[in-house]
Amino acid sequence: MATLFKKKFMRVPNLHFGSAFKEIGRNAYVDWIVVLVTSLVVAIALVGGGLYLYWQISSGNFKGSGAATSTPKQIFDEQALNSVTDLIKTKEDTLIQLRKSYNGPQDPSQ
Repeated sequence: MATLFKKKFMRVPNLHFGSAFKEIGRNAYVDWIVVLVTSLVVAIALVGGGLYLYWQISSGNFKGSGAATSTPKQIFDEQALNSVTDLIKTKEDTLIQLRKSYNGPQDPSQ
């Protein structure tokens, strides 16, 4: 069976734990086995955590990090809106006035 997956430049080791750990980083076959096993362990842990969370929520035992607190409703303040729009209009008028009264050096291309 060991010769079934044997490539020209890849030695398939006997997968005893002691010799396999020594082969990490030296043998691509062992590296792929480590990546596969690690991925499977992580996937199983995530699926298990998801199933546990689903079970907790569906049974009603899940307590969230905080109660659903409603934020106080803001009442529309027309006076504040008018003051902000007046400020923006003043800035816009100032900018237009500065553009019209530019007193810098003349453009040398003209």
